[in-house]
Amino acid sequence: MGAGPSEAPISCAYRPPLPAPPRLQKISCPSDATGRKAPQGGCAMEPAMHPNADNLIASRFDTVIYDLDGTLIDSARDMCVAVSRVLADHGLPPITDQDARIFMGQGSKVTMGKAFAKNGRTLDDEALSAATREFVRYYEADPISNTIAFDGVAEVVARLARLGLKQGVCTNKFERPARIILEHLKLMPPISDVAGADTFPVRKPDPKHILMLVERMGGNPQRTVMIGDSIHDAEAAHRAGIPAVLVSWGYTLKPASELGADAVIDRFGALPDTLGQLAAR
Repeated sequence: MGAGPSEAPISCAYRPPLPAPPRLQKISCPSDATGRKAPQGGCAMEPAMHPNADNLIASRFDTVIYDLDGTLIDSARDMCVAVSRVLADHGLPPITDQDARIFMGQGSKVTMGKAFAKNGRTLDDEALSAATREFVRYYEADPISNTIAFDGVAEVVARLARLGLKQGVCTNKFERPARIILEHLKLMPPISDVAGADTFPVRKPDPKHILMLVERMGGNPQRTVMIGDSIHDAEAAHRAGIPAVLVSWGYTLKPASELGADAVIDRFGALPDTLGQLAAR
């Protein structure tokens, strides 16, 4: 492990340049083909809804649990920067935004292991744990500079809050940066609670990660729905006896339609109508 952040700035093809967090070197990540374009699933306008959708939702559900990265927010660029800072400390080249999207979802340690593996490095558990701590330090210093909510998220979260639904986030990201991001994006409130990778002794795909959060929020698991983007979200939800809705634009290589979800949405604005349809089944 290096003694600290690399002294020399690292330059790579990436625009616009990122401001460096205080006392940290400036670093960029290579751009990728996806760019910063919001997913076609994002739409700030709410779709035409089933006339009884609100009543159906309120009668069937009392709690909505969301995944975070790739579901509510695009955090790939800030993750890319933090991971690349650690790689730079080890004399390795940066990853891309798209790498970050692919590597995320199973916790920071797995993300770092994949980043080193891409560069032909395999770390033992002790070294990987140390690298992960460095990543967390870099990431928590600035988790928000380039992170955005997907289109339609704020409107849908507000709509479900008006229906009186409890809303929480269950993520394999550490709880502290997750809360910082949600508060910065003005999604918390209405979202009232967060369970991160370090909140409980378990994390997704263990169903207890969701169930313990629902219990802490005062919700009813039998009236809960999970919104996510990955097989881990669908698996955790179904093992908890909870329906799963997946978004089609998330951080997963396999199409959401092949992950066994109860429904898949192509726009976040379509979520209320989809919940109404699930409630009507």
